[in-house]
Amino acid sequence: KVAEFEELWSGVRVERAPDGFDPEETGATLFQNAWIKAAALRHEADPASLVVADDSGLVVNALGGRPGVFSARYAGEDATYEDNCRRLLQELEGVDDRRAAFVCVLVALAPGDVMLVASGCCPGDIAPAMRGGRGFGYDPVFVPDGERRSMAEMSRQEKAAISHRGRAAQRMWALMGPATG
Repeated sequence: KVAEFEELWSGVRVERAPDGFDPEETGATLFQNAWIKAAALRHEADPASLVVADDSGLVVNALGGRPGVFSARYAGEDATYEDNCRRLLQELEGVDDRRAAFVCVLVALAPGDVMLVASGCCPGDIAPAMRGGRGFGYDPVFVPDGERRSMAEMSRQEKAAISHRGRAAQRMWALMGPATG
């Protein structure tokens, strides 16, 4: 994620959260979980810095929006990305409606108790099988609208140009200027 943000926010120094930083994501929405992470990191960060946290999920129409906020833990607490993809494919076996969307919510906390929120969405379909070796998460099973390739078959630059995180980051970039000005 840090590499994606560095490319999208050219000229901005992006630092990852400290090792071991893993606040419990108890929110019922992507926004709540992003805020939980940003608020926890705000206490550890330089007071003059802008702290940005994200939460992302895959929303699948035929599954009533699941896995959604539970995307990272869809196949269980200790599930791998591959485990999550396998569970999703099993649940969609024989299902015609494979419409889905990746959704990302970014929460930025700036000095002076300023909060910025941006979101992005990448609509597409769930492929019938995993394809590609790039990316992470559900990238091997997600085919964006207008594409024949899965996200895991795209270069990082191609993915960033259309991804939910890329779209949210572009919107956040537009907001950050006035807040950090």
